[in-house]
Amino acid sequence: MKKKSILLMMAVFCMALSMTAVDPKITITAPSGSYPLFISQTVHIRWTHSAYYTGPGQTCRILCGSNIISPPVPVINDDFLWTVGLKHDLTYLAQGDYLITIENVDYNALNGPTVEVLHLPLITTTSPASGASLAIGLNHTIRWTHSPFFDYIPQELIICCGLNYIGRAPATSDQFLWQVGKREDGTFIAPGSYRIGYECSDYFSSGGVQINLFSFKMPLFRLLKTKIWIHKIPDCPMCFKLDPAQIKFDTDGPLVTDVELLRNGVLLAKLGRFGPRLAVPGPVKFNMEAESSRMKMRQKASYKLRFLSTKGKILHEQAVQVEIAK
Repeated sequence: MKKKSILLMMAVFCMALSMTAVDPKITITAPSGSYPLFISQTVHIRWTHSAYYTGPGQTCRILCGSNIISPPVPVINDDFLWTVGLKHDLTYLAQGDYLITIENVDYNALNGPTVEVLHLPLITTTSPASGASLAIGLNHTIRWTHSPFFDYIPQELIICCGLNYIGRAPATSDQFLWQVGKREDGTFIAPGSYRIGYECSDYFSSGGVQINLFSFKMPLFRLLKTKIWIHKIPDCPMCFKLDPAQIKFDTDGPLVTDVELLRNGVLLAKLGRFGPRLAVPGPVKFNMEAESSRMKMRQKASYKLRFLSTKGKILHEQAVQVEIAK
């Protein structure tokens, strides 16, 4: 009996020696650290373990840098599904580089990968503002900001106005000059309410804004007076001069515009360039065929002021009454 007890004790002792001979080793196998991880996506953190770990009571916890990102997990699970960036206290990591490690009371697995944690692909519109009204035909620069995803994985954005494709631009350019309402195929969108949005191969942005498109029902300019006086130049029956200071209009149109005077559709005079920071041009001299009377001038001649953009595009024409000053 004594001999059996001794043999049993030796067997237990040998078993203990064999168990302590197995290191409590944990080796992380995923993620690899070769690619960035994007906040809010889900990834598997996987590992292998030595035979030291045999049951669910031997737990570990996973860290990203010094931040705990998991509850106690059985080592034998070999897997933990992580919402990237989420810590165990339900707050989120800042963007940056982190070493992923696994630890328990016996061992800290320092052989984990270093991973880069970044924001998801995100486009955020900064212009136009939400609710803005844009006039069809005028130019507007759509502006946005992009998350670092697009710096690592370049993408071309397809810019949309509602269901209409209006243009393309690299996500990192952060802007697109749009002739408001114009589609990619050159046609124009009808007035109405639309949402500016973006499409690319990896992501459809929810960072768009709601806008309203409208067409001009009123002229770009409203003249404050429509009667213009011209002065005859002595000793020249067909010579006149006009003081452009008479031309007064509101500020509905572009800040700077060129103004011309027409008679029966024929250019009589370029009156100069007008704008809030520009001096009113001086008197302009011009010739026109002689009129036998002021009455004929009123009845037969049709006069207009023409407003042009600084690039020569006609913005508006408006009839005016021209009379000879006494």
